[in-house]
Parts: sequence; C-alpha cells; structure tokens
Amino acid sequence: MCGAVWAAFVVLGYTDLVASRTTAAAAPQVTLKPGDDVQRAVERHPPGTTFVFEKGTYRLQAIRPKDGDTFVGSGGAVLSGARVLTNFTREGNLWVASGQDQQGQLNGACDKQHPRCMHPEDLFFDEHPLRHVPDRSAVGPGTWFLDYHSHKIYVGDDPAGHTVEASVARSAFSGPASNVTIRGLIIEKYAVPAQFGAIGDQYPGPNWVVADNEVRWNHGTGIHLASGSHALNNHVHHNGQKGIGANGQDVLVEGNEISFNNWAGFDISWEAGGTKFAQTDHLIARKNQVHDNIGAGLWVDVDCIRTLLEDNVVENNLAGGIQYEISYAGTIRDNTVRNNANFASAWMWGAQILLMNSRDVEVYGNTVEVPADRGNGIGIIQQNRGTGAYGPHVAANNNVHNNSVTYRGSPNGTSGVVGDYNQQALLTSGNNRFDYNSYRVTDFSASHWMWGGFETWNGMHRLGQELHGRIQTASR
Repeated sequence: MCGAVWAAFVVLGYTDLVASRTTAAAAPQVTLKPGDDVQRAVERHPPGTTFVFEKGTYRLQAIRPKDGDTFVGSGGAVLSGARVLTNFTREGNLWVASGQDQQGQLNGACDKQHPRCMHPEDLFFDEHPLRHVPDRSAVGPGTWFLDYHSHKIYVGDDPAGHTVEASVARSAFSGPASNVTIRGLIIEKYAVPAQFGAIGDQYPGPNWVVADNEVRWNHGTGIHLASGSHALNNHVHHNGQKGIGANGQDVLVEGNEISFNNWAGFDISWEAGGTKFAQTDHLIARKNQVHDNIGAGLWVDVDCIRTLLEDNVVENNLAGGIQYEISYAGTIRDNTVRNNANFASAWMWGAQILLMNSRDVEVYGNTVEVPADRGNGIGIIQQNRGTGAYGPHVAANNNVHNNSVTYRGSPNGTSGVVGDYNQQALLTSGNNRFDYNSYRVTDFSASHWMWGGFETWNGMHRLGQELHGRIQTASR
C-alpha cells in the first residue's frame, strides 16, 4: 500500500487518530475527555502513545504509564485525587459524611499543631484544606476528623453552599516505566503519603520529563524524580509536605517556581518545605524560584555527590535557604539567597547557605542577605554524623569565596565555621576557607563571624581567614 492511510475510530469512549505507513507505524495519539478511564486507555494502547487531555476535571485517576508514553494537557485539564462529598447528616453540632473508607499509608513526623499530618487524607472546603484534628471532640470551625473505624468524616462547618472534597486517590502517575513525559497538566488533591510524589509516587521509573505543570494541594510531595529525570518550568505550590524530591543520578530541576509548601504541618527538622534531594549523583538545580515554604528552600541531604546548585532565587523560607547536609563534592554558585529562617541563632542554624558535615564543596558568586533580627549568613557546621557512601561525614575542604553577604542589623547574623564534635581538628586541619568575600555591615565592630567562637573582622584576619575579603557599610 502506498502513501499514508489515516483511520479514525472510537474505542471505549476514546477517539484515536492513527497514522500507519508501510515503512513504520507512527505512535498513536489518544484524545481523552473528563469521565474517561485513563488507565484503561493506557492499557489498551502500546508503549509510546501520546494521551491528550481535553479541558476539564478528571477525578480519581491513578495512572501507570508504559515506556515512552506522553501525557499532555491541552489547557485547563485537571487530574484530581479528590472525591466530591454531597451527602451530609447532622450528629449534634457536627456534619457527617459516611462511607469514607479511604485510608492511606502513614508516614512522617508532625509539628505540635498538626498531629495528624502523617495521615495522607485531606478535606477541602472551596479549594481550602481544613486542619485534620486527632479526635471527634476536637472538631470545630475550620477543622475536620476522619474516623477510620466508623468510616465517617466529621466537620465543624456547615457544608451547604460549599464545594467539599475528600482526597482519596494516592497518586496521579506512578510505576517503573521509563521515558515518560507529563506536560501541561494540573495535578491536585492526591492523598499521597509524605516523601512520595503525586507525580512519581515512591518508586518512579527513570528518565521522566515533567514540564509546564501546576502541581498543588497534594498531601505529601508534589513531584518525585528518579535517575535521568527532569522537572522543568513547573509551578509546584501548596503541597502538604514539600514541592520536589529526587533520588538517583543525573537529575535536573530547572526553571520551577516552588512555593508555599508544607501547609499540612510536617516537622521542618524532619523533612518539609521547598525541596529535599537524597542519594543523588550529578543533581543540577538551576534557575528555580524557591520561596515562602514552611521549611528549608533547597535541601540536599544524605550521600549526595557532584551537585550543582546555581542561579536560584531562594527567599522567605521558614527554615534555612540552601542546606547541604552529610554530602560531598558540590558547587553552590550565583544564587540569590535572602530573608530565610524565622529565628535568630547564636550558633549557625538558620544560615542562608549552610554546609552540614559536608566536604569538598565550593560556594561562590552568591548574593546573600540576612535580616536584621533573624537568620545567619554562610555557615559550616560539624557534628558527629558518622560515615557515608563516600567517606566520613565531616566538614572539610570547603571553599567559600567571592560571595556578597549583607547583614541588615547588628549584632544578629554570622558567617563561618562551628562544631560540637572534634572542633579543634575542624578549625586547625579541616582545610575550610573563607576568602575574597565582601560583607556589608551596619556596625564594623560587631562579631559577624565565627571560627569556633565569635570573631570580629580583625579576629578573622588573625586566624588567616578573609585576608583578601572586604567590609563596608550597609544600610539598615
């Protein structure tokens, strides 16, 4: 047969357009509409199919792609893990929805105000999540309780006239398929456990491209990536635990806005905020805007190596800005890091850039601003953290140079090196270096540096540090 034969046909509600040629058949394209069973469509088509979502809401879809599949939103396509609740009765002063048997995997450590954050289920009133309280007696305005034994949801607000949704489905995309592309979709309200992604779940396949999506209101992590995967130009916001996480080799996180994550109340010292990457090799996080997260901004932790963090703007996060923890051989350059950490610390916690028990890291070209009443500048901390995949977890051979650090007040804010484990060796033979940095201060006599203890500018010089650095006046 010569030329191309185009056949349009309908299978189970999906309109397929297939181009077949005598030389090779082109990959099929499947157009989906709200109400279609997306997973069934995936199962009925070969690997490498492109699925195009028409505008609308696709509820409770849990998709396991095949190798090479592509999923594209045509504009305004929403994948929602939530069920709409419409049937409520009264029990005393509470409203009750029965038949709620959803119960996902528990994970995480919660802060004191959110004792049920480890439960992945959420309840939304008009797109706003209510706080999950620990028992029925605690339910009042703005809160709710899921009784997992009686399968009842209790709310303290009258649902009449409101859209009420309960998150049910665990994740939008999961499974081991490779070379999957997810683009242009809104992914929201999935009951995904902490540390797992609404995109990716716990064990995503390699070489995924996740681009141009809006990922919001999911309970755990918005996007979780594996080796060879890229997260590009996504808006990842208002997820319950954190925005983006990754493990593996050759991961790229570029051009994303990552903001307002950890509304579910996970303990920020456990894992919460903008991002957290663990056991990566050749991770690149570049040109991201990471702001207003309840936790750290960019957090690299546990045996990461050959990391590049560059050209990011990291600001107004509740904990530290950039944290590089028990890891190795990284570069942190040309970032703007400011106004992070909501607390003042006499030690080095809450630094805008903080290396914790990490070695062979170069920090340069960054613009750092420390508020007048909280946070610190660029710091290195050593504690007893044992040994990892590439050797001891110690603070050694780190080079901090050619950065600009501004302290908006005095005496708050320090930069330098501290330790509560083997501090003498850290200070004398750790080969950590601060030089060629410029500092703007409001008080030239203030001790804005630490080398074990607090030091003035002249004290740093006596220790052989910042011999080529500069200090000048900053406006408050």
